[in-house]
Amino acid sequence: MNFKLTLLALFISFFQLQAQNTGTISGKVVEKSNNSPIPYATIVLKSNDQIVNGGITDEKGEFSISKIAYGNYQLEIQFIGFKTVQLPANLTAKNFQVKTVQLEEEATSLSEVEVVGERSSIEQRIDRKVVNVGADLVNAGPTASDVLNNIPSVSVDAQNNTISLRGNSNVQIFIDGKPSQMSASQAIQQIPSTSIKQIELITNPSAKYNPEGMSGIINIILKKNSNLGFNGSVNAGVNFGITPKGNGSLDLNYRINKFNFYTTYSINHGQ
Repeated sequence: MNFKLTLLALFISFFQLQAQNTGTISGKVVEKSNNSPIPYATIVLKSNDQIVNGGITDEKGEFSISKIAYGNYQLEIQFIGFKTVQLPANLTAKNFQVKTVQLEEEATSLSEVEVVGERSSIEQRIDRKVVNVGADLVNAGPTASDVLNNIPSVSVDAQNNTISLRGNSNVQIFIDGKPSQMSASQAIQQIPSTSIKQIELITNPSAKYNPEGMSGIINIILKKNSNLGFNGSVNAGVNFGITPKGNGSLDLNYRINKFNFYTTYSINHGQ
């Protein structure tokens, strides 16, 4: 019985001794520029690069880590957007108060970045709807047929390239405001998508268009080349569906003063 009591007393003394050799590390974290407290900053307590304990700051920027054995530690304070601070913490008494820690914003130096956005937009006018063709529509396919098929209220039949405007196939194709000499199905296959600037959907044509019996007009406005002298462009594309289809075009332009001479050759092949 006496042996059990002695053993129990030894255990109690050991735990009391351990409790006496532990303390609390506390402190406060603020922003260096204005001394405002930083809540929810991460506090990491290390010993020989091994994590011993940790915590976060409260809404007042204060932290407290208790039940830490006496010894020498490294205190690491981290917060997103601020430089990490490391400082020693030598716990030799019951409580160790860290001086107020000031975190400095981490400024990242970036080189000049130019962001260019090009997205299709739709303008609603009195007698027509104007679609400004951006990169998203150009990437839809290599020809005008692919661009038109991605415009609301316009559909292109995949088999015979018949165009329908609001469900009616009696549509006339204009190019730069003039009627196309080709059929609608041929015209939209010959025009490269990269050459299109705007598409006008004229659902209520005026008398100057002689619209009798038509459901509407699709006016394809091409990009104008304003560079002086001789210049040109080459476009090529391929579209994979059930069978591959390829297309290409060669645009040559000669501009002098107010006169502009141009020619275009295009080819489209597919089954």
